[in-house]
Amino acid sequence: MRSPILPLILVSALAGAGLACATAAPKSDAAEASTPSVPTAESAEEATPTPKPEKTPRPAGTYDGKKNGPGWSFVLLGGERMTVRWSDGDSFKFKDGPYEGAGVRMTGYNTLESYGPVHRWGKWTAQELYDIASTSKNLGASQEWECTTTGERDGYNRVLVSCPKAALHLVQEGHAHVFGIDDPVSGELLAAQKQAQKKKVGMWAKGVPASIITSLHSVEEGWDDGGEGPYNRVADARTGQSEKLHHKEAYGVCQEVCVGPKETQSCMTYVPFSNRYRNKPDCLKAPKK
Repeated sequence: MRSPILPLILVSALAGAGLACATAAPKSDAAEASTPSVPTAESAEEATPTPKPEKTPRPAGTYDGKKNGPGWSFVLLGGERMTVRWSDGDSFKFKDGPYEGAGVRMTGYNTLESYGPVHRWGKWTAQELYDIASTSKNLGASQEWECTTTGERDGYNRVLVSCPKAALHLVQEGHAHVFGIDDPVSGELLAAQKQAQKKKVGMWAKGVPASIITSLHSVEEGWDDGGEGPYNRVADARTGQSEKLHHKEAYGVCQEVCVGPKETQSCMTYVPFSNRYRNKPDCLKAPKK
């Protein structure tokens, strides 16, 4: 006798299979994500990133002097007009052109250090000479100078640039002194310096020292000039020629070093490069008013 239970079991099994098929029909999120889609023109356009515009060089004559502040001007380097920013009276940085970003050291003259009140001679205080040094960049930026360069760089990787009329202007105003290292100095600049000293303008108003210290190096800095150790560079205030004075001294931060007889000596305060612009010692800080 056929059992009535068998058909019921068969029907139940078939129904269960159908339900399983119906349940498995929709795709899971993982399956959906793994299934490649055919790109449309619209989706391809949306997926393509918009290219960034190329950096456009700063057009000459378009900088905002009020926005950028003092020290910004132009020079004509080999006939090409370039934007520069003066940091003091004998150095600036190119802001465009083939040397963009490079620092510059002017040749033929030197201005006083502007990172703090470090010079002193005659009846000047260090702060008074610093006031002159800190405004020398304004004279440099006051006009558009014609300059030349061979591309040669100094020991600090600065481009050596010659701007004869700028040099003459700063020397005439007593904001610079003639400075020669290996080459002969300019006779025109030397004559202008003698006139400035005679008129007592700028740095010469309160005395003319026999020489001016332009740089100090301590033995602890590790300077070794051809096996002769560190040196201080000193420029003759009458001939413009400079020389190295080798020594074996270890200077302390803010130590004053002087050269020459007392009546005509000049002094400079030693501050290592690492402390000239950051973590300044007290001797470089402006006095509170």
